[in-house]
Amino acid sequence: MLSLKKLSLASAIAASVALSGCSNSSSSGSDDPVAGDVAISGTASAPGGQIAYYQEKSLLEIASGFLIPRAMAAISGLQPVEGADVELIRVDDNGEQIGEVLATARTSITGDYSLTLPQGVNLAGNLVVRITGTNNAQIRSQVVEQDVDIDPASEFILQKFVQSGASLENLEVTDVVKIKSRVAEFDLTASPDFQLADMLAELDKVVGEDLEGQIELATTEDGDVTTIAGDYRSSAIELGLYDSDNNSGGTWASEIFTANFTFASDTDGDLQITLTTEEGLDSLLSGPGLANTSLFTSGDINDEAESFPGIFKDNNTITLEVPFEEEVEGAVGFRSPPATLRLQKALNSNVFVLANTETVIRYGTTMEGDLDPNAKEGDELSKTLEVFAQTPSGDSPIDLNGAFGRVYLENDQAATSNITMTTEQNIVNFRSTALDATAGTLQDLTLTPAGVEYFTEPAGVEETDLPFELTDNGDFVTIGGDPEDGFINADLNFIALFSADDSVPGESEFSKTLMVRLPASAPTIEGNSYRVFGISTGFTGGEAIELGGPRFNTLLNMSSNTAGTEEGTVVALDRAGFTSQVERAATAFESDASVTVGEDGQTTVTITESDGTTELSGFFNEDASIGIFTNNFTPTDGTTDSLGLTILMQVNP
Repeated sequence: MLSLKKLSLASAIAASVALSGCSNSSSSGSDDPVAGDVAISGTASAPGGQIAYYQEKSLLEIASGFLIPRAMAAISGLQPVEGADVELIRVDDNGEQIGEVLATARTSITGDYSLTLPQGVNLAGNLVVRITGTNNAQIRSQVVEQDVDIDPASEFILQKFVQSGASLENLEVTDVVKIKSRVAEFDLTASPDFQLADMLAELDKVVGEDLEGQIELATTEDGDVTTIAGDYRSSAIELGLYDSDNNSGGTWASEIFTANFTFASDTDGDLQITLTTEEGLDSLLSGPGLANTSLFTSGDINDEAESFPGIFKDNNTITLEVPFEEEVEGAVGFRSPPATLRLQKALNSNVFVLANTETVIRYGTTMEGDLDPNAKEGDELSKTLEVFAQTPSGDSPIDLNGAFGRVYLENDQAATSNITMTTEQNIVNFRSTALDATAGTLQDLTLTPAGVEYFTEPAGVEETDLPFELTDNGDFVTIGGDPEDGFINADLNFIALFSADDSVPGESEFSKTLMVRLPASAPTIEGNSYRVFGISTGFTGGEAIELGGPRFNTLLNMSSNTAGTEEGTVVALDRAGFTSQVERAATAFESDASVTVGEDGQTTVTITESDGTTELSGFFNEDASIGIFTNNFTPTDGTTDSLGLTILMQVNP
């Protein structure tokens, strides 16, 4: 969410990592430094003791301390690795050793070590110091500066570089130094009760997506900003789960918002983004249980322009680096972690998508009105799906004649009563001043105090001759005589509509519509790779709520026109009851997908998972570079319990 009120922040929680170090008696070489010019030194550290089991902390325990910033944080709770051999080696792009050990040293009782680089060996991204522990577990650190600490975080960074496919030898050492410093911005706490693999997984939950973005910046060439310069509109839907540390109540949060931007190239050719206007409506459904909730809504309009830098890369991504943020509103303080946000551009159109998980930690304040870091009150976690489209120039009237595929997501909430998610997909045929909408497929999922209700209607209601008004710069004014808010892109093949209504006391309704111009015949998708963006809401029994969506690294790779594989990471925000603590999980997965593409681009994607099936129902655009879908998940032994929206953005030419 590119917002003045709350810039979209990647979710992050504290992590723990550890390794039990040991001396490698079979190591060749000497403990004495090899003669050379550059001295390397540092400290090897890991949680002490033998690792026996993994005990996961709750979000409350690990989130409460993590957002207290330090100028240069380290992983607290680590102990020195004493008497272990440190080996200097080269590694290939898979992280495997190349050639012989170049030099060795041994750590002292304080974990310190020092060695000298051999003649002709320079600092580099593929030069590594390594300690091997029990069961061949190892922690490594890239030698890109003279002060080289070895700990689980440095091992995690090296693994992320390997996963990115980067050429380690050709990395700029200054880029690696910056990324190491990035991890130091997070205040991480280690426990001696974790095994290394599980701890690295915890690190991935905390800083994984942020580091993936930073590594992309370091390993991808800059793009030509002039190709994306222009005026843009955006629209977004945000859904959130808030908790209270004393379990006194919970909140279901929802928001719809839109904004106007200008993307421009500055004097150095870098991307400068200016937010010119923004407006939205948000609602908070809060209470000790759904039957005892109250609804609070508020609107916000902001016309104060703000500019900030972006980074456009030749892989069609925009990256925004968001710093740690802290603010106080009345008697409540808020902290958000630093984040690296990435927007994916469509291959052949200036349409971008951003999907993000946000974390905000809520605190009380001191008598002086400052945030009190010792008075944590709760966690606010949410997921956002936002689209950006370059707007038409306004130089001539817009002719929309043609067929568009439409997908729709609606979120309703009523005090003391229910939360309802509704999805629909159908085809809209535009004529000069009117449109026809075919009967679509509708699904309803409702959480009530009495339980969960699911409803589906294979054929909705057909509508004909609905007049619409559209300005020359692509803004929708009315549809069917009713006020409408939304926009079409400059290429006249992508539409976003949105609405927010709190006119009925105690109720609010938010909706998001996406449309793409349909092809004249079935498009070919074999060989295409799509980045997967999405948001979903699940009601899984009692008053449990789950918000889900894929991380930026998630891809659908099509091996044929009918089959593919989805691989990446799914992030889930779970709350077992209305007053339960919110928990966050990041799970790597790989699933088979079967696809059916119709002559008009109407498409169904069925993804087979271990515990059920996800179905995407929607449309590909004219060249199959953008796909828009409703999503639903059906457990193997149950009925559909999750609904949402998914957008596929092709990333390979």
